[in-house]
Amino acid sequence: MCDRATQDIQPGAVVFNASGKECGKVRSAFGPRALGLLRIDDVVGKGRLEVRVDDSKIAEAETYVPSWWPTASDAVIQHAVARSERTSSKD
Repeated sequence: MCDRATQDIQPGAVVFNASGKECGKVRSAFGPRALGLLRIDDVVGKGRLEVRVDDSKIAEAETYVPSWWPTASDAVIQHAVARSERTSSKD
């Protein structure tokens, strides 16, 4: 359960991946939805995300690739997934 209501998300809130690594920030929010600027390598294949303000978890999030995303970017996502798998296998 989150410490605050999802509606409390404000621009500038920090986003962390499931490993606890900072992977981006919220740029805008409206109700239960937010738009963030995230590093692909840090979120693809890394599980659920947490949004935090002042070291307090205020929401959980997940990423998705929208249907309108250009297909040329699929190579970027595949690269990030492959890189994530290589990194995981080294641990």
